[in-house]
Amino acid sequence: MKNKLTLSILLFLLSISSFSQAIEVGKKDSIESKILQKTRNFKIILPSTYWQYSKIKYPVVYILDGDFLIQSTSGIIEYMSKTGQIPEMIQIYISNTDRTRDFTPTHTTINYEGEEDISLQNSGGGTNFLEFLNNELVEYIDKNFRTNSYNIIIGRSFGGLIGGFDFLQEKTELNSYLLIDPSFWWDKQRTVKLAENIDYKTIKNKRVYISSSDNLEFSDYIVNMRASHISYFEKVNKVDSTKVKLEFFEQNTHGTVTIPSLYNGLVFLFDDYFLKGMKYKSADQIIDHFTQFSKNYCAEFTPLEGMIKWLASIQYEKNSFSALKLYEFNAKNYPKSLNALQTLAEQYEVMNMKKMAIAKYQEILHIDDENINAIKKIKGLKN
Repeated sequence: MKNKLTLSILLFLLSISSFSQAIEVGKKDSIESKILQKTRNFKIILPSTYWQYSKIKYPVVYILDGDFLIQSTSGIIEYMSKTGQIPEMIQIYISNTDRTRDFTPTHTTINYEGEEDISLQNSGGGTNFLEFLNNELVEYIDKNFRTNSYNIIIGRSFGGLIGGFDFLQEKTELNSYLLIDPSFWWDKQRTVKLAENIDYKTIKNKRVYISSSDNLEFSDYIVNMRASHISYFEKVNKVDSTKVKLEFFEQNTHGTVTIPSLYNGLVFLFDDYFLKGMKYKSADQIIDHFTQFSKNYCAEFTPLEGMIKWLASIQYEKNSFSALKLYEFNAKNYPKSLNALQTLAEQYEVMNMKKMAIAKYQEILHIDDENINAIKKIKGLKN
């Protein structure tokens, strides 16, 4: 059974590798790390609206094991952001050089089965890696792209271990953590023990999602793995239970839990972003929701232009003034968007607010001085 499972996973990884070679995803970039004294490579995927709007700022998600996860993770994030479940975000996929060294906060050569393992000889470089991530990579991304200073990290296995270690640190640039089956068993659960003496002021504004895979049918070491997850969760879940979650996936193995964890984890980390039943809400409720979300997350999050436009069209059937509020909200968020300005101008026109309509059409001409529709509209409204 174990041999068949191993073969299935191997074939899956080979298929992913072949697919990755056929389709290049993300733009390659790198920085020279003074801390690590190495060139560190990564790939960047910008939101589809990034170049369309010059003023919008975006959260950033840093994905460990980037070369392996870029295909699956980028697709999930793209779909979820397009449907309004999560905000659009800048994605940074960090390539590995030595994951055992970089993703382990302490040094040991004892593996999860309690046996000596020479492949772990380079372990213990995790604190240096986190210093690189927080002090060099985040600074580089913030300097070169429009970010809103809200940062998320996604890590699986050892990547989840180092993410869980960073969650406990006072000095970090990260805000939310998606930890997929983290290796909290490492070094006799040293990271879990670190959580015992945590100052809860350190974590009160952070969010963390932890997934835990397997059951005894799959793995004989699941007892220790599961115990480490539960222990870590219990220690950090003493401030605000709405910001901490542990979810079990007993029908998934360590190798297959990634996909469901990504989706469920992102839903949890941005649970307050999606407004349930939004098309039945009033304009004030919609605006207040997204305004409050930004306040709660201490960062600027701008709802999708297309989504607000759609909601405004629904409001128009009920109350033209409610629709107007949403069109104005959109134009405020996207002041250089011809679409946002035009729909607002048209709404002013429908409501016989001619001076306001003319002003918006004139704004369109400041952006596109040959806009035929705006020229005709201004002429007609003045006459």
